[in-house]
Amino acid sequence: MVTKQRLGEFLIQASLITEEELAQALKMQVGGNRRLGRILVQMGAITSDQLLETLSDQFALPILDLNQNFSEKAKTILPRYLCKKYEVFPLGTIKENILKLAMADPSDSEAIVDIENFTGKAVQPCLARQNDINQAIKKHIPLSVRDIFNPQSYAQWAKIASTVALVMIVAVAGFTYRFYSETKYGTITKTADSIIYKNHDLMVGIEHTGSTTLLGRGAYTTGYYSISFDSPEALAKFIDHKKDDLSTSQYEWIKWAIAHPR
Repeated sequence: MVTKQRLGEFLIQASLITEEELAQALKMQVGGNRRLGRILVQMGAITSDQLLETLSDQFALPILDLNQNFSEKAKTILPRYLCKKYEVFPLGTIKENILKLAMADPSDSEAIVDIENFTGKAVQPCLARQNDINQAIKKHIPLSVRDIFNPQSYAQWAKIASTVALVMIVAVAGFTYRFYSETKYGTITKTADSIIYKNHDLMVGIEHTGSTTLLGRGAYTTGYYSISFDSPEALAKFIDHKKDDLSTSQYEWIKWAIAHPR
């Protein structure tokens, strides 16, 4: 098979790239599995159409129209995740043991070897536009269990599961905090003229002028409070005097409401 270096020579001979651009792309390719043509396109050295035409000349392959060359029998040969991983599309088989495979880059030997190992068929590369391959995958290759339970999908599903778990933790934490807060401090309602605290069968209303009202029932009394005071401090003195009529929770809560910043 023609090497990736040969593609660079084709592009230079066609005056599509310079030797400096090729050298830069080859340096970027070192240590990875990225295809040279894709790197040159991403660099802006050539367009995807120029790459496709060069590959067509290099491999003496026509650029196929996938809609005219696709067989419905081929749609289950490869799972969608494998098609997307290598950006390929199965067109059909020849005598059951040769797979016609649409590829944007027929020099991608890694894709060919992996797909041959997966299918047990020899791969015959065919050339097609990358956008056409992507659209054909979406249109013709069905999702299957293999698309969910494969190593390529694990990371994505793990991210989704982690996100869902995080949302649930935040929601539970928020609910727990609200429950704890309302249990300990009750509810707080603010109006234009006052702020009203409610908890433990009691209500404390404090107006902006300082006028303060206590309504409700003490834990150890039979009647109900309905008393107004000139200030929160006056209410504080009152509950100190009536401390025995209140539960510890009621007493501490009123003290908190009086001291709560407004």
